[in-house]
Amino acid sequence: MYAHFSSRGALLDAVLDRLTDETLTAIDALDLDEAPTLTGVLRLIDLAWRAFERHPLLLHLPPTGTRDERHDPVTERFDRLIRRGQRAGEITRELPADWLVTTLIALGHAAGESVAAGRLTTRAAGRTLHTSITRILQP
Repeated sequence: MYAHFSSRGALLDAVLDRLTDETLTAIDALDLDEAPTLTGVLRLIDLAWRAFERHPLLLHLPPTGTRDERHDPVTERFDRLIRRGQRAGEITRELPADWLVTTLIALGHAAGESVAAGRLTTRAAGRTLHTSITRILQP
């Protein structure tokens, strides 16, 4: 392994880059621009949870404390969805789009932490996340 990667961190980065590429390809296949906004957001969340179920290691990665640029493409897709939904009246306009995107991501991380700590199963966390997101985004 170390013949190809200089450290455990370099190996982990390569794995995360690969998983990110696979996830973005799957996200783009969801055709989020055509679905009602809330449906699109929940599809995006479901796809992320399927990735966690296939790769549970993702739920056990220690937080780095720094911004991870791998999140940017997913954040951009959430932002585009939320802004479209607000323009169409499908998503609350009482809260700024940036705040809603940040909230979605934070809830996803909180759900992942609950699974990693054994407080929720992956399935229960997914259901809880669906309910929370639906309530937050509804106008």
